[in-house]
Amino acid sequence: MLTLIGMGIHGYKGLSIEAIEAIKRSDKVYLEVYTSPVNAKDVDAIRALRSDMVVVQRWFVEDGRRILDEARADDVVLLTYGDPLVATTHIELIVRARSSGIRCKVIHSSSIVTAALGECGLHVYKLGRIATIVSDPIADTSTYYALYTNLMQMNHTLLLLEYDHEHGYFLMPGDALRLLLECEARERMNAIGEDTFAIVASRVGMEDMVLVGGKVGSLLRHDLGGPPHTLIVTGSLHFTEVEALKASVTLLDEPTDNTERVKARAEVMLSNYIPRAYNALSRARGYIDAIDAKDAIDASIKDMIDNAEYYLSDAERFAREHRYEHAILALGYAEGLIDALRYLKGIDPWRSKQ
Repeated sequence: MLTLIGMGIHGYKGLSIEAIEAIKRSDKVYLEVYTSPVNAKDVDAIRALRSDMVVVQRWFVEDGRRILDEARADDVVLLTYGDPLVATTHIELIVRARSSGIRCKVIHSSSIVTAALGECGLHVYKLGRIATIVSDPIADTSTYYALYTNLMQMNHTLLLLEYDHEHGYFLMPGDALRLLLECEARERMNAIGEDTFAIVASRVGMEDMVLVGGKVGSLLRHDLGGPPHTLIVTGSLHFTEVEALKASVTLLDEPTDNTERVKARAEVMLSNYIPRAYNALSRARGYIDAIDAKDAIDASIKDMIDNAEYYLSDAERFAREHRYEHAILALGYAEGLIDALRYLKGIDPWRSKQ
């Protein structure tokens, strides 16, 4: 039998009576320490229950063959910080065990996911997609767009920070925020800036827990202490959440609605491409007027330019009404008519010089 036991956010002190009994009667006990740090006192306390407890790394659980082989004949316990099934690695291990006919049990516990939001007084049902920030610009682009999507849906974003137990590495909140600001400089979707309100939840569940909220610029200048840390970027805030933040969090700045700054991707695109199309249309009229002064231009060419302008006008109106799909269609028609001049008259209005 395989039993996954969560120690919650309090480590050994978070173990339930059921969990302690399962540890005592099991044949093998493993403690994984890669999903979140486990302090030495917790390790010693668990060893007081089971002196043969073995601390294991990520590769041991991901490979899983030894655990599964032993669980076929013996009672095996895998201890983990937080709730066991928050980590996808543990879910995969359970799936493999059940697919092999091995009996499984999960003893759940508290998770940083709910604890961090709850400690701040934020509504958990407004939590959007959870993401992790790592020291990798490519991976962080995905995290940036998770934040963007959550803000578009007016939800809060909980951001976990990279942790490497083998090398004793924690990504610090200041570095994590700078990585997101670098993404903003590249992507320009207004998802985050130095005036974005965020919360750093430090050492949640420990005696020295600290919750600090403020603008990103303020947080970058503030000493947030040692790890582990969790970042929360709030979405729209209910007045009760604002009251809870003022009561529970050390605020460097007043809480603000971060959803007001973010724009739909289509809105950003249209704000760039509609003016570009108008500039091309203006150049097209100049080219055609110059040609018409020498040789008569077919009236259908002038009608085509007029129709392109009508479509651009429609695109502007649809964009103002937040009817972005219609705006993109109208813009596409306008650009198509402008492009046709390259084939009909050999001119390229998109280039500033002909």
